[in-house]
Amino acid sequence: MWIKRLQLTNFRNYPTAEIGLHPVLNVFVGDNAQGKTNLLEAMYILAVSKSYRTGRELELVRHSEAAAQVHGRVERSADVDLAVLIAREGPKKLLVNGKATTANHFVGRLSVVLFTPDSLQLIKGSPSDRRRLLDIQICQTDAVYRSNLLKYQRVVRQRNQVLKTAAGNRAALKQLPVWDAQLVDLACRIMRRRQEVVQRLSDFAAAIHSKLTGEKENLRIFYRPFFQGSSSSALSQSEYRAVILEQLQKERFLELQRGHTLVGPHRDDLGFTINGQDARVYASQGQQRTAVLAYKLAEMELMRSETEEYPVVLLDDVMSELDHARRRFLVEILNKRAQTIITTTHLGSFTPDILSDAAVFKIEAGAIAERGHGDVSAPR
Repeated sequence: MWIKRLQLTNFRNYPTAEIGLHPVLNVFVGDNAQGKTNLLEAMYILAVSKSYRTGRELELVRHSEAAAQVHGRVERSADVDLAVLIAREGPKKLLVNGKATTANHFVGRLSVVLFTPDSLQLIKGSPSDRRRLLDIQICQTDAVYRSNLLKYQRVVRQRNQVLKTAAGNRAALKQLPVWDAQLVDLACRIMRRRQEVVQRLSDFAAAIHSKLTGEKENLRIFYRPFFQGSSSSALSQSEYRAVILEQLQKERFLELQRGHTLVGPHRDDLGFTINGQDARVYASQGQQRTAVLAYKLAEMELMRSETEEYPVVLLDDVMSELDHARRRFLVEILNKRAQTIITTTHLGSFTPDILSDAAVFKIEAGAIAERGHGDVSAPR
């Protein structure tokens, strides 16, 4: 799959913009604060329906304008038109081929892997960041998981409301078993799927990481359910059900005290080890960056294995964050596989032979000028 065209109207600092994209490599070059990241943000929104930079969608609307629009034409087995309309007044609208749809049916039409400087904090960051990254990845390729996750989030919100009122309302307390049953059922499905995905991610990442380190280091990524601490043993559906029910009984009093749900996959985490040691504690910054790079490339390979198509890869100013060897490895592994969109402040990170096969765009104050266009054969 690849994004053929991107159109923006009153999005961030772009009053209007329209560009045709190269099917393999696109490089957007310009000084900071000119609008390079805004372009990647727009492409990301076409994939997952929301921004990775802000939860306040009105920030996406250009100053003093009433609404913003992001539109893209994506080539898959058949072309599909995706559009997102964000108004200062009224709900956001998602359209597929001109017809309004829900986020659940919008997501999955375009798949992306995003790599930003913040991604390099994945190992040292918070569990919520790792959960969100994992959920976004799975949701792009698994409609059943996406549906289960949305249902689970609604159940947790409703259950929290019951917990908040139950202390002074015994009638409310009688509602908990109903919400408990729904929580357990959905939690088991979500956790089993996460367990499966993380195991496959670990396998892909280990192979990539081994090449990156000259077979000197062994990377392992493991799923850490909310109740297992540092353990990572896999459980069956029935085992998950039994443990979650046990945890609900164990935490009942504390949940009533605090007024929110303490049991479930919304408290899960991921763990990373390098040569058997916790990468968060013992790995150097360089080792952590190599592990994150391997993780991102593993995401790409996993999506390819599940959809038979590579996702679009978005690299936001990460070339300057990587040393020469990692930059070279990244470009080589992406070459001719996936459509890749790269932002950078200068072209010094790229060899002339790489740029000869790329579309290069100059970005300045929300204006886009194409500087070159190489071979246009589509990615495999």
